[in-house]
Amino acid sequence: MESMKDMGLQDWFAGQALAGILANAQFPRQGSGEPFDQFAARLTDSAYRIAEAMTKEGRRRKKESPAAW
Repeated sequence: MESMKDMGLQDWFAGQALAGILANAQFPRQGSGEPFDQFAARLTDSAYRIAEAMTKEGRRRKKESPAAW
């Protein structure tokens, strides 16, 4: 990304989810022998899946009651 202006809502959600994942002591840590790039890919995949779910839910809620938004 060239600047923060290029960051979309889903990227922001993913960043927030990633912060929560990393702060959670219960989240599986890097396994013994697991390369760091695989570990990082696993974390970011989880964060973006959460972000995608949040985006979908937001759209659904907006359709159901647009006046509340």
